[in-house]
Amino acid sequence: MSNSFGKFPSFDKFIESLEAARQREERELEQGLSIAAQRSRRRQTRDIVEVAAKIHKREPDDVDGDRHYRLLVTIAEIVESDPDVDADLHHNLAEKSDVFVAIRYGDRMGIMEPIEGLDEGATLHLRGEWITKERAKEHGGRVLSVLHFTHHPIGFVCTVEKCYD
Repeated sequence: MSNSFGKFPSFDKFIESLEAARQREERELEQGLSIAAQRSRRRQTRDIVEVAAKIHKREPDDVDGDRHYRLLVTIAEIVESDPDVDADLHHNLAEKSDVFVAIRYGDRMGIMEPIEGLDEGATLHLRGEWITKERAKEHGGRVLSVLHFTHHPIGFVCTVEKCYD
């Protein structure tokens, strides 16, 4: 299986492109705002969620650029949601739809140590940034909701054995 993500050669390239588009949108929205208003707005731009999930499938690691574990999970429980993505999150829970989870590892920007227990059927507790299926699709990614940034300072990954951030 390829490490591509939609029209992108890797998940890393998808995120780089999505972040560049988000920054362009933010610059347009922040024109004319005071510095304090801009800072306040930036603190609210990430859609952070926390869920319990079960690994449906583990895909080959993405090693093109920053390294990511690649998982397809089904949401078992919503612990914390964000109003901007709540409908998509609840839809995935109700329909037991696959959600793409990318866990950056092996460098100081992600989780430093290897994560044990990322096997099909394993249960995880995850916190990170949620990208709706529609946004991923519109930007050229796979037609799946995405959970990423599952590391410090925003998120974490917990297996039955240990928590990683």
